[in-house]
Order: sequence, then C-alpha cells, then structure tokens
Amino acid sequence: MTARAGLTGRIYLTVLVIGYALFPPRPENVRCNHKTAPEVIVASSDNVRFYLADLNRAINPQGELKLLFPGCLALAAPLLLFRLKREGLSNCRALMTADGLFLSATR
Repeated sequence: MTARAGLTGRIYLTVLVIGYALFPPRPENVRCNHKTAPEVIVASSDNVRFYLADLNRAINPQGELKLLFPGCLALAAPLLLFRLKREGLSNCRALMTADGLFLSATR
C-alpha cells in the first residue's frame, strides 16, 4: 500500500510541476517562509508553486539555478527546460537522479 501512495505522490508532484511550468502563477500571489538559500533547493509539492512562479527566487548569488524535484517523473523535464529557456536561462539541464528530477541552469 505504501508503494501505491508513493506512486500517487510522484504523479501528483509531476502534474504540479508540468502545470506550473506551462502556466506559472503570478509571483505576487505566492508566498513561502524560506529564509536561507541552500546549495540545492528541494522543491516539494508544498513549495513548487513558489519557485515556479518566479524562477529568480531559486537563483543563487553566483547566478546558478539548482532545483531538485524529489520523486518527480522524467515526463516533466522537457516542459521545465522549455520554461527555463523562455525565461532566458543558459546551460539548462534536467537530470533524472535517484532522488528525483534535478534541474540546473545559469543566468
């Protein structure tokens, strides 16, 4: 039963990522409580809307974007890459890892 719940969670996160990649929410309508900027930002189903509303929130001071979508299926990768290129980011990569879908780019 836990495997099914895990698959359902992965599908749910993938649908969220695809939806927000294609139709990003307005940045002023999305809030989150993050105080620090870690090396790799983990975008779970709770905060994926926050980061995909404005990708600049996920860019560190060196101009690098590093987002991990834990459990997200590879189906979302082309749509995320499309969104990154549309936002003007370079060196865009989407890698499927054991932890999930890892997205990186530079400004």
